[in-house]
Amino acid sequence: MDEKFKTSFIPKEPLGSSERRDKTGMGLFMIGSIFIFIVSVVLAGAVFAGQKYLSAQLVKDKEAFAEAQKVFDSVTVDYLIKLSQKIELARKVLANHTVVLPIFDYLQSNTYKTARFSSFKLSFLEDKSINLDMKGEAKSFDAIALQSDVFIENKNFKNPIISDVDRVTDSIVFSFKTQVDPAFLLYNKKANTQQ
Repeated sequence: MDEKFKTSFIPKEPLGSSERRDKTGMGLFMIGSIFIFIVSVVLAGAVFAGQKYLSAQLVKDKEAFAEAQKVFDSVTVDYLIKLSQKIELARKVLANHTVVLPIFDYLQSNTYKTARFSSFKLSFLEDKSINLDMKGEAKSFDAIALQSDVFIENKNFKNPIISDVDRVTDSIVFSFKTQVDPAFLLYNKKANTQQ
């Protein structure tokens, strides 16, 4: 055989280009993509776990409600609702209920010993105002003047007027008229001061 034609399967020169790629570093785009993927997986896991927790809590709440319903039967619930309505109605009635005792208490402690009242008329008008008319007698004009000053100082009396002053034998008669503040006669106010 001819020695000039030797064939070899080992290349003597490199086959491609001599440029080599740098495979050691990752690109910025690849790092950002991996970060977003990891955050997405973590958030998806948190949403899934939260949904499972809320579902379990809802089941527990439904069971607790069912147990509470077993304790109270419908007859008891209806009775309690009606009782609550009656109590609320009683509160409203008491809130607007008036008593005359505060006026008598006031007159007892603030009437001079030299004066006395012989008639008492309390009128409740439709416009919620209250009129007080009294007739009385005193031993002197000074006693009437002092009694008038006491009534004027009372903040619960509006426009107090002493009139029809006249001398009768050994005493002086007079009339007293005023409007009474409705709040002064409320039952709640009287009940609260006694407690």
